[in-house]
Amino acid sequence: MKPLSEHLTTLIATAEDMMRRPVDQIPTHLPAGFSEVAAAVMQADKSPCDGVRATRAAVVMCTAIEGFFAEPQSDCHWQMLIGATLPLLRRAAWQAFRNERAIAQETRR
Repeated sequence: MKPLSEHLTTLIATAEDMMRRPVDQIPTHLPAGFSEVAAAVMQADKSPCDGVRATRAAVVMCTAIEGFFAEPQSDCHWQMLIGATLPLLRRAAWQAFRNERAIAQETRR
């Protein structure tokens, strides 16, 4: 099972790719593997958290990416939300990594 920080890093890469391309050049279907990442994020969000919770921005990002593909007529609005959430998601990924590192250090003791 991948750690949360790896799923968040994948989500960041997906969001960055969507922000770099013009709306009309983004494929019309969800990226490969997105369902697994979204499921892992939702599961982590429902689970108890060790340390500072790092899933809120990821839940928003998953919703925005799904909305982008579900509502093609308003894709530019969803793309705007993806761009606005990206800095929060980067910070959340860093926090998830720090949480995982702290847990690993505690288990070594």
